[in-house]
This record gives sequence, structure tokens and C-alpha cells, in this order.
Amino acid sequence: MGAVRLHVNNAALQSRLRIPMLFAADVVHGDTTVFPVPLGEAASFEQELARRMARAAAREASAVGLDWTFAPMVDIARDARRWRGVEAAGEDVQLARLFSQPRVHGFQGGAGLAHPEAMAACHEHFAAHGAAEGGLDYNRVDVSERTLREVYFPRFQAAFAAGAVTTMAAFNELSGIPATANAWLLDGLLRQEWGYPGLVVSDFKADQELIAHGVAADERDAARLAFLAGVDISMESGLYLRHLPALVAAGEVPMAGLDAAVRRMLAFKAALGLFDDPFRRIRPARAQSSQRSRETLALAREAACKSVVLLRKL
Repeated sequence: MGAVRLHVNNAALQSRLRIPMLFAADVVHGDTTVFPVPLGEAASFEQELARRMARAAAREASAVGLDWTFAPMVDIARDARRWRGVEAAGEDVQLARLFSQPRVHGFQGGAGLAHPEAMAACHEHFAAHGAAEGGLDYNRVDVSERTLREVYFPRFQAAFAAGAVTTMAAFNELSGIPATANAWLLDGLLRQEWGYPGLVVSDFKADQELIAHGVAADERDAARLAFLAGVDISMESGLYLRHLPALVAAGEVPMAGLDAAVRRMLAFKAALGLFDDPFRRIRPARAQSSQRSRETLALAREAACKSVVLLRKL
């Protein structure tokens, strides 16, 4: 994969504006070295262990060209039917909040995002994804604003306080409006009330899913709704690429809004050091030597032992 990223980045640098590429992936509980899932990690009750695991994962992933991970997942999981609950720290708000910050610190490191071994964190899924009815990813969420603020928002706020500069909008509906098209959530609360300056990325084709939710008439309308709500980056669907130029030309999306989203994207790439050295994390010589080191494997074994929960029948 490192060779592919090298080739793609070379192609980007030959374009008119010479803007470097940004590479991202789900590095949730390790990269080539597999660590316990985050639910098991939280069962250790050791925040420093969580930081060390995220740091080790970032060293491995950054060595093969990854700049950004879609982690940590900071959902509060209280429905045992929801299989993705293993990606979060469980049902307790305080424990989940305490584990948000060390994972962000671990992924991003302590030397700034431009460091070659730093990988930007993206906490997900904003918001209340863990409360979807029936344990389903795409279902509705019907909770009060008080519950949102007391249960589902604190872990996001903790991640922001730890220095996270990106977040991912959720798949689910919130009070009848999908998070990906929810202007109250992404603009009114996130940007205006909290003063969040960073990027918002959609989940996988979540803007396209607005059609299935019944709130968008077609792909063009879905792109318009997601962008106006505050989603800067459309993941995988291609809707922004296909429809944003025409939406701006028609006056349905303001140019100032597009400029602001592009500015946030460029600022993120600059913070990662990609304009200074587009290949800082694409180092074939470092890639192999950074994988599954003796120290990292020992850490994985330590984490596995500490994450085990034994039950005794009385």
C-alpha cells in the first residue's frame, strides 16, 4: 500500500495546484499488531495503557503512509445488540470520557501533528450513534436534549479538549433528522455553541443514505443538505465531486461556505506537515522496520492480559 500511496501522491503533485494527498483508514485497535478491542481496553481501567496502544498503532500506521485514523469511537453503548459497541468504552459516561483523551494523545503524539509518527484522530460518531433503536447503525434516535448533553456529548467534548481536530457525523437520525443533514447539531451546536474550528467528515456514503432516510429527493439534494448542514468531506459517495460545482453555480450552496470548507481542509493538511513534505509518512525504508516490533508485541500481550474479565459463579 505504501507504493500505491507514493504513486498517487506523485500524481497529485503534478496537478495544477500541487496540493498533496491525505491518506486515512480505520486504525481502531492496532494496525499490523492487533490490540484488544476498545471495550476490552476500557476493561483494563488503565488510561496510560490506552495511550500506549494508540501510540504504537500510530507508529505502525504512519510508517506506511497513513495521516489520519477514523478513531477513537466515542459512542456510549448501552444496547447489547449493537455489535459496534466493542469499538467504544462501554456504557459509563465517566469511564468513556476518561478513555477519550489518552487515545487522542496516543494517536497524535506529543510532538505536534506534523511529526512523521503522528496520526490525526477523528472521534466518531457525532452524535448519539450508540443510542440507535434496535442496536442498528442506521436507525432513529429519540432522546432528550438533556440526555444528549449529559450522556452523549461529554466524550466528544473530552476528545476536543485533548486536541482532536476532526470528527465524523453519525449515520443515525436525531429527532427525525439524520446527523449528516442536521444543521442544529453540526453548525448550531458544534461550530457556533462549542466554537469547533475543525473538519467534519461524513461516515461511509452517509450523504447518499439521506435518500434512503427519506429527507433527500436525489443525490444532488443529498449533497446540498449534507454540505449546508456542515459536512466538509463526503466519504466515498462522490456526491460532492459530482454535484457541488453545479450547486454553487446555481446559488444553492454559497461560495463562501465552500471556501470555508476548503480552508479547513487545507489547514488540516498544513497542520499534518504535508505542504512542507508530502512524503513525510511515505517512507518505504521505515515501513518494514516499524511493524510488529518486539516491544509492540509485548505491549499487545500485556494489554490482552489486562483486558481479560473473569467471572466467578457463586
